[in-house]
Amino acid sequence: MIKDPIEALHTYRTREVVESGFDDMKNQLDMKRLRIHSSSAMDAKIFLHFLALIFICRVRDTIRPNRKLRNYTVRKIMELMETLVRIKYSGIYGRLYTETGPTQRKILDAFGIDLIT
Repeated sequence: MIKDPIEALHTYRTREVVESGFDDMKNQLDMKRLRIHSSSAMDAKIFLHFLALIFICRVRDTIRPNRKLRNYTVRKIMELMETLVRIKYSGIYGRLYTETGPTQRKILDAFGIDLIT
């Protein structure tokens, strides 16, 4: 039993982060059932879900302090960025990106991504 209030608060917040991670895995990453028959396939799927969970946590940690993006969820940010496409030409043009909207530019700025066209 924890009697120190600071340690209790830290433990509670840590537990909340872990519960949020499991909730993300079950709901956003569709990991309710693995539906895998071999051990190696299960290991690969769990590893990919682990990487996706790290990505989600990074997105959440980036948008939380940003005032312009605070009202967006991780899912909404992914939907907004989904339309951004890079097109690679051989020759003079090199790489081109589809046109970015103002919200996409805010998201790219928050992550420190500069698209060089």
